[in-house]
Amino acid sequence: MPMNQNKKKIIGRLRKTYCRLRPSKIEGVGVFAIRDIPEGASIFCGADRQRWFKFTNKELDNLDLGIKKMIDDFFPTDEKDYILAPQNGLNSMDISFFLNHSNKPNCRITEGSSFIATRIIKKGEEITSDYKTYDNNFKVWKTFKNLTSPEK
Repeated sequence: MPMNQNKKKIIGRLRKTYCRLRPSKIEGVGVFAIRDIPEGASIFCGADRQRWFKFTNKELDNLDLGIKKMIDDFFPTDEKDYILAPQNGLNSMDISFFLNHSNKPNCRITEGSSFIATRIIKKGEEITSDYKTYDNNFKVWKTFKNLTSPEK
């Protein structure tokens, strides 16, 4: 039985799979390389591209508390404190939403919201990004945490 075009496309995307979710030493769940990832590779090739929309806290006020907690955990904010949410909401989260933060990340985000390897990432290594480059809320939280940390 010959392989149809859809199956060929899926096989092509499967070949571009670089990572999986695993427990992380950084925090909770993280994204880990299942094979070496070349520098410059698009790490989540095939993940659905979505339009992102800006919301104020007030616009999201009437949502269930559990949903608001997930929004806080997974959605970034811009420099004007708008919450950025993908058009298909929380149910459309792909593996990239589980990247953990590092001040020495091994990937970066592009204008088109793709994550690119900034160096060769070895099999088994956790893939990290610098949240400060795209989440204003993280900058504010990190600054506040450093100011109020009992160790300082």
